[in-house]
Amino acid sequence: MKKVAKWLSYILLGLVLGLAVFVMLLPSVFSGSLAIIRSRSMEPVMPVGALCLMFPIAPEDVKVGDIIVFQPPRHPTILNPGVTVSHRVVEVQGDGELYFITKGDASEDPDIFPIPAANVQGKVVFNIPYLGYVAYSVMRYARTWLGFVFFVCIPIVVLVASAIRDVNLSRNVRLRRLNRRRERQRRWKRRRVFGLA
Repeated sequence: MKKVAKWLSYILLGLVLGLAVFVMLLPSVFSGSLAIIRSRSMEPVMPVGALCLMFPIAPEDVKVGDIIVFQPPRHPTILNPGVTVSHRVVEVQGDGELYFITKGDASEDPDIFPIPAANVQGKVVFNIPYLGYVAYSVMRYARTWLGFVFFVCIPIVVLVASAIRDVNLSRNVRLRRLNRRRERQRRWKRRRVFGLA
């Protein structure tokens, strides 16, 4: 039972640390960024709550069918101009200056405004459905002192305590083996002295 609990704690720690590495380190190592999908415009490909990994892309490399991330141009119909949008490219326009016509997969009509190449921030490489909810909660919670204790201090204490316990157990096993060996040698010597061996 203790071994099962130990393995389960290792698996849980591995999952927490793996998620932390994925969310915090992996995108920065490969010059990418993460985003959480907050609208239904790209369903079913990218459902609400999906965690998307995006990489920068040169505008001339964008093809029809790519999902690009962009800042919408200033337009009176846009209620929130600071929001970042992820939509699929349905048409590439322009000879000198490139423009992209985009469309959400859940929409029937393309977006009403063409996207200038300067507004393109990157290309969505892949997404993991519903992991965005977990990542958002973890990141929001990790910024508090309680989150720091839970995600940093407790795993470190568990790992150190487990290592100390393992060292003590291995030392105890070695001491028991050494004591048994000495006891056998003493018995053997007594047998020899009394002529029993």
